[in-house]
Amino acid sequence: MAAQSFWTYLWAVLLHKNSLFLFLLVFRYLRFVVHLVSFFLYRPTPTARFPSLTERDCTVVIPTCDPEDPAFSRCVESVVRASPAAIHIVAVGKEQEKQVLSTISPCISRFPSICFRVSSSVQAHKRHQITAALPAVSTSITVLCDDHVIWPSANILRAAVAPFEADERVGGVGTNKRVIRHADKGPWAGFWNVMGALYLERHNFEHTSSNAVDGGVAVISGRTCLYRTCILQDPALLAGYLDERFLWGLCGPLNADDDNFLTRALVRRGFKIKFQNTPEAMILCDVGEYPKFLQQCLRWARTTFRSNTCSLVTDRAVYQAQPWAVYSLQISLMVNFALFYDAALVWTLTRTDLYTATTVKALVLWILVSKLPKLLPYFLRHPADLVYLPGYYVFAYCHSLIKLWALLTFWDTRWSGRNLDGINLTAAAAGADSGGEGEGEGRGGRKDPGPDASPAMRAEDFSLHNTVGPPASQYRVKTPWGSVQSRNLHQLPANILQTQLSSSTKRSLARTTRQHWHGNHMEAGVILPDAFDAGPGLETVTPPQNSSVPPPPRIISSSSRKADDTYSRSWSRRGECGKLHEGYHLRRGCVLGP
Repeated sequence: MAAQSFWTYLWAVLLHKNSLFLFLLVFRYLRFVVHLVSFFLYRPTPTARFPSLTERDCTVVIPTCDPEDPAFSRCVESVVRASPAAIHIVAVGKEQEKQVLSTISPCISRFPSICFRVSSSVQAHKRHQITAALPAVSTSITVLCDDHVIWPSANILRAAVAPFEADERVGGVGTNKRVIRHADKGPWAGFWNVMGALYLERHNFEHTSSNAVDGGVAVISGRTCLYRTCILQDPALLAGYLDERFLWGLCGPLNADDDNFLTRALVRRGFKIKFQNTPEAMILCDVGEYPKFLQQCLRWARTTFRSNTCSLVTDRAVYQAQPWAVYSLQISLMVNFALFYDAALVWTLTRTDLYTATTVKALVLWILVSKLPKLLPYFLRHPADLVYLPGYYVFAYCHSLIKLWALLTFWDTRWSGRNLDGINLTAAAAGADSGGEGEGEGRGGRKDPGPDASPAMRAEDFSLHNTVGPPASQYRVKTPWGSVQSRNLHQLPANILQTQLSSSTKRSLARTTRQHWHGNHMEAGVILPDAFDAGPGLETVTPPQNSSVPPPPRIISSSSRKADDTYSRSWSRRGECGKLHEGYHLRRGCVLGP
């Protein structure tokens, strides 16, 4: 009897003429109130006084398809000031590879403590470019950075890696974003510049607030993000990353949505996500002007519908890991069409017992005022831009039409805003003109790196223009801590290693050195180092040299006379160099003697 009374009462409540309005009001503004409180309760992870993870534990991967853009050179200049252990730039085609090398040559000589690597992919595909760089990463943290991003703080990596040290369950870290404000542009260009800045400002607010509640974010933005290398090098993850499809496998594989895929992968694997909103962990970027910005908004909206549906329907791990984010981000971002939702609020109010002219005015005022707190940090920094506030309201409601079109065309996976097809045609034409130049696989390919290489590694090209040597080797090195390969070298607990590499024949340094080291790469101003073939973590690096200074002599080590016929060398890490050396060719500035 009690159960019947309950259902009768519930049915009466649902049929009440005030119910629909109250439901829409609560669903919309419960998130706003909670996020407003949690934004002020949010605390970033502080940097430890004596951190065990620093910028020297980071490798920065920068995929680019336009290395001649001035934004790319500004990006590289800002990244090198953060002093990562290595920077790997992946271009599109051999011609772009040469352009990248020309752009970064001054940085190579000015920052000898950073290992640079330049390689190329056969097509303008961000996922393929990133995957091409991952096998060569030997640091514990991998940083993915877009080619138009600027890091204003030299301490960005030190601040961004703090969550990894504070909690070993953290698998990914996001950074807060700001758009570069170009005050010298005219009113029309300035308006779209401000709209882009406010767009990212709202994202910062939502992610900061939601992350403070249950650790949830809609996405770790790919503009600059940090992941544990062991996660990104997982073959199962890379297989899905390169062949992500949707709509029961009918559409794809995707090029866009790469950052959403990695975010969902962390949630599925049970890793935590930290949104690090500090002045040090801040990046600057440009968004397109009209009409490019509208194309970007369309692509981002399509991504929202594809990725959020996948999280809620296919993966479903988000329900347990981030229950608040399911409501506040995953569902709300898909149903929040401001133009239609706000109109529905006003219309349903007119059908309630609460309807008066005063209540309608109060509701409209509340709707308009509630949009301001997310924008307040920006307008406090740029009060002169308040003149664009009326235009922002117009854009916010027109954006609902963009979202509607994105919903109706969600299967369109084109990377709006960049002419990737044109870049691919240019790269293909340049590769055909060069005829492969003796490369192992035609257009920028290379010879099969060995049985341990992943398919992605074999398919992409690794340039010889680098300062860290070849990708991961198939050999294992026995140490007091067990069998070591380049992929787990960063986990070693000591600074001095005694390595012994057994072999059936006597080995010499000449046999483990690339014979073309003294060849044509000297003309480019970048010298490929002689490297012991135990992987990129156990290798020596030489600074760039010019033709007036002869390269280091090749030293042939004497054969061991031990009965067990083993080849042994001592390796050590000293000073600010941060690399393991065998004592033959040393990085400039290293305090080790040969």
